[in-house]
Amino acid sequence: MVKYMVDIYSRVKSESLISRVLDPYEVVEKCIPRTGIIAFAGMAGTALPKEVPKALSNYISKTGEKFSLIVFQGGSTTPDFDDWISSVAMPMRIPFGASSRKLREAVNTRKFGLFDMGLYEHSRWVRRGVYLRSIGKIDVAVVEAVGITEDGEIIPSLSVDVAPAFIESCNRLIVEVNMLRPDLTGLHDIYLPTVGQPIPISRTLDRVGYPFIKCPQSKIAAIVLSRSEDSIPMYSGITQNDLRIAENMINFFTYEFGRDPNLRDEYAVLQPGAGPMSSALARKMLELSVSLNIWAEALSTTWIPLALNGGVKGVSSSVLYTLPGEVEYRDKLYREIDDVKKHVVLRPYEVTNNPELISRFNTISIQQAIEVDIYGHVNVSHIGGNMYGGVGGSIEFTRSAYLTIVATPSVTSDLKTPRIVPITSHVDIPEHDVDVLVTEHGWIDLRGLPPVDRAKAIIDKCSHPKFKDLLWRYLEKAKEEGGHEPVSLKAAVEFWSEIKEVQ
Repeated sequence: MVKYMVDIYSRVKSESLISRVLDPYEVVEKCIPRTGIIAFAGMAGTALPKEVPKALSNYISKTGEKFSLIVFQGGSTTPDFDDWISSVAMPMRIPFGASSRKLREAVNTRKFGLFDMGLYEHSRWVRRGVYLRSIGKIDVAVVEAVGITEDGEIIPSLSVDVAPAFIESCNRLIVEVNMLRPDLTGLHDIYLPTVGQPIPISRTLDRVGYPFIKCPQSKIAAIVLSRSEDSIPMYSGITQNDLRIAENMINFFTYEFGRDPNLRDEYAVLQPGAGPMSSALARKMLELSVSLNIWAEALSTTWIPLALNGGVKGVSSSVLYTLPGEVEYRDKLYREIDDVKKHVVLRPYEVTNNPELISRFNTISIQQAIEVDIYGHVNVSHIGGNMYGGVGGSIEFTRSAYLTIVATPSVTSDLKTPRIVPITSHVDIPEHDVDVLVTEHGWIDLRGLPPVDRAKAIIDKCSHPKFKDLLWRYLEKAKEEGGHEPVSLKAAVEFWSEIKEVQ
């Protein structure tokens, strides 16, 4: 009991808040509305609340009580979180970040409403009350933190995401204080933009806000102590294809950095994408003669050693997440946190994803795709008519970046379905925002190429050999239809019919 009390006082330093430390089951009973809006901060599977969602699921299972809650999130979640939340009747979920098959099936059978959007806009809508017009005000927000100061300020965990906006806009706040995290005080820079005022950031590591999130103590309804580590996000490990694509990106960088001095100056920043491909790129970065800054929405802890040894100059992100098989990098972050704080800063994604800042830097943005058509239109969210993943910050970075690279395998992992296609089933990123395409077969600079020349270059340099002839055949048939950017729906149907025969 003495150790338990010491733990509380080491993390909750406000004497008046100690009485609000509750068991998570009790929190559900007393603090969670049965109908209304609940918001969970955390993204990329990191710093998601764990104790309250789990207790909510257990409470419903035990009591049979019904909850109907619109769920706001910070970003992508984990299978565990999705399983817990699926016990709640959800009229709507905003934005899409489900990582379990169960919730993907629910959204694609329209069992709940989904409004997907860019993350920067999501945070602004929360703060400006846009959701109030049609949905309502956040009744309760749940966030993970590593501590609470004497004045009740919240020290965030490894993800800042939309937490400041949730805390600012909710009626009541529940804070899960994670005792497994080290003291992260000083890692964060909490600043939210003001309309009409330029954001005073000109370097990656500039700090212009506070090391904590301000919050009236009266808003904190409950505190829960947590000793649960994050579940690993539902990503695969690094494949040989990821490494080949990363190698081709390094080849392009080497070529481009020799031609463009803007990409070698102090304002050059890299947004390295997400998932295993980003981690594969981290393993290749030392092959570059140029050291870049990182300006990212989300970054894997694989990049932490590069930040510490000078492989990258500095890191600004909204979250530091860990991939399967890479817990050693998170452990290194924990062990060397004092040094990490000198080279890494975590911010709200209303700052990291802010178009003003992305365009202020010479930003190289790397995006991934489900499929890309022969002209460069990109689908990042849908497979057929089914939602697979949200757009996240892709639409914010691609429009504002100095250079946008789409990096994707040319074919699905079973080698049966091409990812370079005649026409995408859904468009999230238009061709106008795509500068370079990279696959495991090569890269092509698309800037300045007319549509048919773009198509020829993509088919020639980036498509899979198994499907290359079918793509050439489609292009010739489309050209017969005429037009500046020739499209033939009939030929596209024939393409997919022939794909089925190849399969």
